[in-house]
Amino acid sequence: MVIDRAAIILRAKKPAVDWINQTAPIPDIDPLSLPEVNSDSQLYLVPDDVDTEELATIWAYTNADVLLQDFLSGWHQDESLWPKTLDTDLFKQWFAVEYHSLIIDTVDAPINKADF
Repeated sequence: MVIDRAAIILRAKKPAVDWINQTAPIPDIDPLSLPEVNSDSQLYLVPDDVDTEELATIWAYTNADVLLQDFLSGWHQDESLWPKTLDTDLFKQWFAVEYHSLIIDTVDAPINKADF
């Protein structure tokens, strides 16, 4: 079954990984690499009228603060460790947007939803 959504995946860039390593809560651990951070990235369903890579990028920039908050909270709940300004400029420095236009549900069961 085709789902009436598109999707984006945010791929971290080096500045995001640098932030993760600089704020690591456990001393003396090996720093994470870019491939390690990107090995299991969040996938976000977006409206199906976001139907080009350009529109997907615009959608991500428009929602940059929420997407940044989601990423940051996944690494650190302590907001005092977060960058002071969560804006489109920071988003552009930290992420590449990967667009996927077709979502196919291969499971014959309802999709459970929860707010994030």
